[in-house]
Parts: sequence; C-alpha cells; structure tokens
Amino acid sequence: MGSEQQYVDLLYRATKKFASWDPEVPVEVGDWGRFTTGRPRWAFWRAKRCLFVKEGNIYKDKIAEKYEIPEPRVIGEDSSDGLTWFTSPNVRDIDAESQTPLLPECDLKAGFQFSSDGGAVLVMAHDSLTTIDPASSLRRLLEVDTLRDRVLVSETHHCASYARYLASPRTGNVVIGLTAQPPPGAPSAQAEFKWVHSAIKGDFKSKADGTGERRCCPLYKIVSLKGAGQGGRRGSVDDEMPLPLPDAVPPWMAGNVPIGGSDDKKVSEFSKR
Repeated sequence: MGSEQQYVDLLYRATKKFASWDPEVPVEVGDWGRFTTGRPRWAFWRAKRCLFVKEGNIYKDKIAEKYEIPEPRVIGEDSSDGLTWFTSPNVRDIDAESQTPLLPECDLKAGFQFSSDGGAVLVMAHDSLTTIDPASSLRRLLEVDTLRDRVLVSETHHCASYARYLASPRTGNVVIGLTAQPPPGAPSAQAEFKWVHSAIKGDFKSKADGTGERRCCPLYKIVSLKGAGQGGRRGSVDDEMPLPLPDAVPPWMAGNVPIGGSDDKKVSEFSKR
C-alpha cells in the first residue's frame, strides 16, 4: 500500500470521509463521477491510486433543480480562529503545551501520540463544512439514469490552511502548529503564515494562506448512487422516513470495511488560548 492509499485508508476508517492527498485540487458538493484505480498516463511510474474522476455536478447540470435537491449549506463560514483536526484510530491527542519547548512560537498547535504502527493526521485552520440538508433528499437521485452506479460528493471541508501528516512506525509524539511571523528584517510587514512541526520522519505536506480564503479541500464525504435501498430495496422517494444514501467505500475496501469509528468522533478542536 503506497503512502497516498495508506493516508486515505487510515482517515477513512476514522471518519468515513475521503482525505485528499492534494487538497488544492478543487472538490465541491454536488460533484458526481466514479472511482478508478490506476496511474495517470503521464506518470506511469507512480504507484496505483484510488482516483475520484469527476463527470459533472448536480447543481451546474441542473439535476438538483429538477429533483428539488436543496442548495448546499455552509457551517462555520464565520469561524475566524482555531484548529480542527482528524486523526486515524491509532493516534491519541496529547496536550501540546506539555511538550514544551516544542514550537513555542505557535499560538495555534496540537499534539499527537502515534502508536508503534504510525498513523495519519489532518489539521485545518479556520475550516468550514458544506453539506446538503437533509441528506435523505439525495435519494431522489436514484431515479436519474445518468447517475446510476456513480458516486456523489455530499459534504466538503474547506480551509485556507492545512497540514497533513502520515507518520512512520515508531514515530512517538509530534506537535504541529501554525505560526504567523513578520518576514526577517521587516518587523512592521504583514505576518507570513507557516506550518511547523516536530516530526523528524514521515510524510508531511502543508499550505498556509494568510488571506483567509478557503481554497483547499482536504476532506470530503462521498455517497454511493448504486441503488442500495432500505431493507435491500432500491427505496422510494415517497418513503415516509427515507434514509441517507450509503457511504461510498474505497475500492480496496469493498466487501471488507472494518471501520474504526462510527462517525466523526475522532475530531478535536483547539482554539487560541
């Protein structure tokens, strides 16, 4: 299992959401398409990956309007400070302040303790959640032939700054923080945002944007339009209490998904103290 697949796998088991290996690739609620496994043709040397291939968007394609799917709702749009993080089941939160003197320049930081097997962490600054409410309204799309056997993005997390970390075995404790410091030699200049961490090994990637514009999508939820209905039936749009569409599963997990968490219980928040 390559690094990207391992990262996606670990966070999916905790959140039932898909973590993006490249959060700067645009993903929006309503995007629909399919999964494919393989390598981009221009990068035949790379390891095989799970790719969500977008084929359309139900809002731009006017499908949502025809089937009366509500417009997406944004939660936390006015949030201005704090970190939110998601961790794999084998990672435990620890008090970052107790790890002094690690990252003393950071007002925003979080600490993690990894098991001997390693683990995965996604940290976002000032994130927002975009979702479709009620989620059960998406069952109406089961009647759309164009979307048959496809998958659909039903929730997205967007942020201006993120840090993702895939820890190697025997990593131990790691602190990840976001600092805002003026450029060297220019104390009166606008502060530059930067992610810093105490890890000495593993795969770390980040983006820090001081503008506050939420251009990155590090995490999103995908549901399946393969017609799994209530009690094994496809289900009717007129059901008295229709259930949400089932979660889509990464291709390598199909038929065998031992999920570590039933929902977003692994989410923690840290605000400036």
